[in-house]
Amino acid sequence: MAENVMDQIVADLRLQATTLYPNRGELRNIRVVGHTPKSDHFIYDLVADFANGGERMAVKVYRSGKTPQAARNQATAEYNNLELVYTAFSENQLAGVPRPLGNFSALGAVVSEKIQGVPLQSMMMKAALLPGYDDNTSLISEAAGKAGEWLRNFHNLTGGPTQVFDAQQLLSELENLCLNCRGEGLDNEAIQMILTGAKNSLGKARKSIPSSAVLKDFTPLSIVVTENGVGVSDYGKMSDHGISFNDAATFLASVEALEKYPFCNRDITGRVQESFLEAYGATGADQAVLRVLKMRALLSMFAQGRGDKESAVRKKVMWATVMKRFIQQAASRSLAPAA
Repeated sequence: MAENVMDQIVADLRLQATTLYPNRGELRNIRVVGHTPKSDHFIYDLVADFANGGERMAVKVYRSGKTPQAARNQATAEYNNLELVYTAFSENQLAGVPRPLGNFSALGAVVSEKIQGVPLQSMMMKAALLPGYDDNTSLISEAAGKAGEWLRNFHNLTGGPTQVFDAQQLLSELENLCLNCRGEGLDNEAIQMILTGAKNSLGKARKSIPSSAVLKDFTPLSIVVTENGVGVSDYGKMSDHGISFNDAATFLASVEALEKYPFCNRDITGRVQESFLEAYGATGADQAVLRVLKMRALLSMFAQGRGDKESAVRKKVMWATVMKRFIQQAASRSLAPAA
């Protein structure tokens, strides 16, 4: 099914290519050079060869399954999100959002230019595994700062009115998550530290909180570091309204969660979080809220487990043991009372 959809997309792009890229001259060919299957979609990488160079394109084809209309609905929602964000960034002369190359949602697909670069998470892993990779150039800190700038611009351009911050609701959510994680082995001492620290942080928090569109998946894996900055390509989970800080907290939690790998140390994740927060412009009051939101995100990861159909009991126990130790360390750093 996906192959038939790709045939239609490639045929259409061949007709539109010279209009989409008027300075490239005559189109010679469009080639599919990569194919990555995901749980609910396929990703195809295309190259358009012109007389005056080439262009890279990305095609996301949602799996139709038993309900093809669902794939079309997902593609429509993502295309509308992409169009909205691309227009907002372009009008403000900002980069980092791929240009949509037509509306293919009737085929259950989203087609755009491809942002070429390296995922921030891959850069962090290289810095962790390859001695000297980041010693002199501070690549990781600069990239994290660019990610903070990008997210700040995204929230500013899609921002809405501030909303009342319900600290009690957040504390209740955190308490429920802690109780769920206790079943996975999180001990009472760590739970008490988390809840007490969260209460202390939110006692000094702001009374209102910014709202905007939210990506819901702003992680080091989804952020592409380019020669000139960073970019984000996937807008499939984006909502047009929500608490802006949730995106920042998701990023911070995803960075910190990398510490569960023994080769990814606190020096790397700490620098990334600091650079990100500085570039994002988080004040002291903002960071008090973000610490709690980050812990909520980390506990959600722990409660969800590995997220696959793992049958080996030993591996389940290993996962729980590693995550329990990691959550306790994260809580101690972020929410433990000052000495």
